[in-house]
Amino acid sequence: MNRTMICVCGTVLLAAATSVRAQSSVTLYGLVDILVDISQQGYGRLVRETNGGISGSRWGLDGKEDLGSGYKAIFKLEDGFAPNNGTIQQGGALFGRQAWLGISTPSYGALTFGRQYTPEFLALSQNDAFNAGLGGAFFNFDRTAPNGTVAAILESQIITVRTNNSVVYTSPTYVGISGAAMYAFGGVPGSLATGSTKSFGLNYQSASLGLHAGYTRLNESVGSGAFVEWGVGGTYTVGPVKGFLGYTKNTYSDTTVANASTAPTLRYAVANLGVVYQILSPLAVTAQVSRIIDTSDGLPASQNAFVEAVSLQYQISKRTSCYLGYSQVNNKNGSAYSLGGALYFGGQARPDRTARTVQVGLRTIF
Repeated sequence: MNRTMICVCGTVLLAAATSVRAQSSVTLYGLVDILVDISQQGYGRLVRETNGGISGSRWGLDGKEDLGSGYKAIFKLEDGFAPNNGTIQQGGALFGRQAWLGISTPSYGALTFGRQYTPEFLALSQNDAFNAGLGGAFFNFDRTAPNGTVAAILESQIITVRTNNSVVYTSPTYVGISGAAMYAFGGVPGSLATGSTKSFGLNYQSASLGLHAGYTRLNESVGSGAFVEWGVGGTYTVGPVKGFLGYTKNTYSDTTVANASTAPTLRYAVANLGVVYQILSPLAVTAQVSRIIDTSDGLPASQNAFVEAVSLQYQISKRTSCYLGYSQVNNKNGSAYSLGGALYFGGQARPDRTARTVQVGLRTIF
């Protein structure tokens, strides 16, 4: 082979390699959110530095490969970590936030497999003025049991925000309408339903109006207990003001106990009304009023309660912002609700006391 032919072959190979690189990409991204939470929930002042006021800290890899004709192989690997102590979050899973692989199409949507957000969570979080962050977000309302343990009111959100062994179909958007459906395998021998999760989300978005609805059912892997959650709501934008309205309900029936036929059913609902006002280009204020509605079995009196919350977020630069939030819940008739953040529970609450929290934090994106 002469020198000219070698040069031509080298040029072709270089062009081919460049073309392959241009058609594939992997993006490294991340977010760090650290805050100080100062709360008074009935047992004295609790001050703690922690992770995830507005959103959980993370780093991840987002990749795609062009397969031709608009088809793409897509994947995401996302790890959650706590900057206050350096630990891995989500139970120590390396890619506990997200870990999935799939195919996207130009006309038929996308099909993905792995550990993924439920379509219901992605839909309903858009009805929340706090977008699942700070004490004012309805996903972060917690309750203290008589034994002192703290758990989320909307328990299925904590369990199913991300679901293992799932298959998700996400539709394309048509005249502003899009949807998603998920099925997660339970992996229990002899039963397809036991341990499985089903979730659906439906969205409509125009220039000013957004409508969002979702449903999730998680069947327990032992017995026949189930968490069921559904919600509806929407947003409306006028200039620098965006309004939020939503209703979310969570039901849990425990049939794993010995007296399953008489076991109480837990029922919690949250109705929320909120607003975000972009005061200046770098400064936004968020406010929301929510109503906790508890219709669980066996209550001697209504334990419904109001939650009031407000926050300020200031954009220091394109990537870095600081925030200040205040929220409170008015407990009565034995209720012991507390307020947490995007990745942590509220402190233990004393019944019949007003629980308050102040959250001051710093957040940067890379």
